[in-house]
Amino acid sequence: MADQQPAAPEIPERYRQVLDLMKQGKRGIAEKQARAMLAETPEDGDTMALLASIVVERGEFDEAERLLTRALQLTPMEPTPWLNLGRLFQQRRRWGDALTHYEAAVQVFPDNPAIAATLGQLLQRANRFAEAETQYRRTLEADPRPVHHVSLGMVLLRQERIEEAIAAFQTAIAGNPNLSAAWGNLGNAEQKRGNIEAAAAAYEKAVALNPQDSMSYVSLGLAQLRLGQPRQATEIFERTLARMGPERRAAAWLPFARAQEFGEMPAGYRAEIGNLVSRVALTPPEGFDGIKALNAALAAALRDDPTLMWEPQGKATRKGGQTGLLLDNPREPFIAFEKTLRRAIDAHFDSIKREPGHPYRRQVPRTYQIDLWGTLLSEGGHQHSHIHVGGWMSGVYYVALPPTMGKDDAHDGWIEFGHPPPEFDAKFEPRTIAYEPREGDALFFPSYLFHRTLPFSGDVQRISLAFDVKPTSWRD
Repeated sequence: MADQQPAAPEIPERYRQVLDLMKQGKRGIAEKQARAMLAETPEDGDTMALLASIVVERGEFDEAERLLTRALQLTPMEPTPWLNLGRLFQQRRRWGDALTHYEAAVQVFPDNPAIAATLGQLLQRANRFAEAETQYRRTLEADPRPVHHVSLGMVLLRQERIEEAIAAFQTAIAGNPNLSAAWGNLGNAEQKRGNIEAAAAAYEKAVALNPQDSMSYVSLGLAQLRLGQPRQATEIFERTLARMGPERRAAAWLPFARAQEFGEMPAGYRAEIGNLVSRVALTPPEGFDGIKALNAALAAALRDDPTLMWEPQGKATRKGGQTGLLLDNPREPFIAFEKTLRRAIDAHFDSIKREPGHPYRRQVPRTYQIDLWGTLLSEGGHQHSHIHVGGWMSGVYYVALPPTMGKDDAHDGWIEFGHPPPEFDAKFEPRTIAYEPREGDALFFPSYLFHRTLPFSGDVQRISLAFDVKPTSWRD
């Protein structure tokens, strides 16, 4: 049975006229008519929501928020104002406000599947997988569509409950055999279970249903690599980069697939890493008497952060803690740090010389958002080799370092680029470069570069801030 959307409510004629004007591209006339309607009925929450949807299109977010907030005050027991205001928070990437908003909304509308599903997505983004599971199960009680079984399966998989996740994906497929996302995620679950042949078959089905699904296509390449077919994997990664742009995992795994085929890393790989990693000394923001004062404030805030978790599920951190996304609920000193970080990032982007076809240098962001989180490693702490799939450029800033780090020419606690992840059975000798961390310095690098931190000794924590740059527009 295919997914069936709930029937849309009937739209009153006066609203339909405004919507038709918007579809025709006559937004100025539509806005004028909506404002006239609101002047006639100034306490009409539906008209406020309609006007908000118009002004959002030209970037008047503050006015839209005022309109939607007032609409919600007028009709607090109607779900639509809650949903509209929540979508605005999401559109503005105010993730903390969106999460708080939907947590309140679900208390008012515990049986509304749209509110529960959105709250589940926000909790999943915040790595609160068990709570996201609760919301997805609540969603399914009211709306058992296959797509919601996929969402449930994803958070079950993040909790390492592989068999339950597979059952959820299979339920979704039984409900809609043409749902490519269900097949792609089933492949992820089968791969975690160690059934690589079944994973490859699922990925092939996902790609057949949706040829633009680059994620499943690259996952098929990774399955081929694990099945001992590096030539097929290389071809998939090359096709992805040629046809679908700079896909992170394809760029990350292509040199390893070639090395697996020929028994050695491609010539120039280590030099390429050296050209792509940049060290930047940050300047202290206003209000801080030097970089040491900034770092002291950052270290104290990170140790006290309420989202700090020891070895969080699904992350690369071992023998250490990691926070949630610090800019979802922005506060000092992270607000000040973001400002000085953005200045350094903008200057770095100004220095990039574009190279057509390069997975990193082919284009330069004009606007972007930043995901920022903290890592606090104790003795023996490290992060295994990984990439940042969600970023375009990533980086790390060093807040506090153990005094024993780097003694006797050792690389304890350094960051190393170019080593494959631990589960990969490499048939070649990796070519890596290690960089010494320095307090007050940041390292910038493409998100697709595999990197890890090396264990260290000593009873002083190694504290850093990691970040992903996610472009929202590109320079001409």
